[in-house]
Amino acid sequence: MDKHEKMLSKMREIALNNPEKIRIVETNVNAEVQLEFYELMQRIGENEISTEVDSLIHKLANASGLEDKKRILVTLACIGTVEAFRFLENYLSYCDDEIKKWVLLAYQQCQMFLESSLLDESKIYIASGLGGKEHRLRYIFVLAGTNKSDFTDFHKKVLENETEYYLNKQDSIKEKLEYSGNYAICTALVPLSEDIVALVQKIIDEVNQYGNFISNSIFVTNEKIVGKEYLDKIFESNENR
Repeated sequence: MDKHEKMLSKMREIALNNPEKIRIVETNVNAEVQLEFYELMQRIGENEISTEVDSLIHKLANASGLEDKKRILVTLACIGTVEAFRFLENYLSYCDDEIKKWVLLAYQQCQMFLESSLLDESKIYIASGLGGKEHRLRYIFVLAGTNKSDFTDFHKKVLENETEYYLNKQDSIKEKLEYSGNYAICTALVPLSEDIVALVQKIIDEVNQYGNFISNSIFVTNEKIVGKEYLDKIFESNENR
């Protein structure tokens, strides 16, 4: 079990035993931007956090460089006051596109700090590249056909029915199921407490009762949207092992 799997296992354990401590961040900002945001947040000093919100707002309005704007937004998030939160909430409606993802992250991070302060209790906030909703993380999982041809109408019907059934059974929500060549690409909201790999394997096992037309190889991500070329490389690499 690698470090990432151990972390997911621990999160599932907490979600099962103390679900009230878990909050899924709904942001679907890609992982690279989130990582840059949180790394910068770690470098923000106490002097910056003690700066008046009005002063930071003025600096943001007059900042010309992107890096300066990022630092100011992260500082506002760290301040975590009602004033900072209201500004970021409003700023989301008119900020430039180049900075919008950072404003969204700052807004949600500020909300977390504010809630923790007002409720006087600690929570575990979980974010991923695809975001989530309530107690569910958003995943993309891909089922590959055993041959290289497109799925038939019969295959698609079986995939739709069994995917819907097993997701519903595990308190999960199918958002969409799309096809690209011999790939069935499903986007779904799955409870953090649920083992997504085991869930997808159940779907594959059941679908293959109708003709063994799905590969046992599984691709699952909660970080980014994937395309056919990327999937070709992943599945071909797995086949060549």
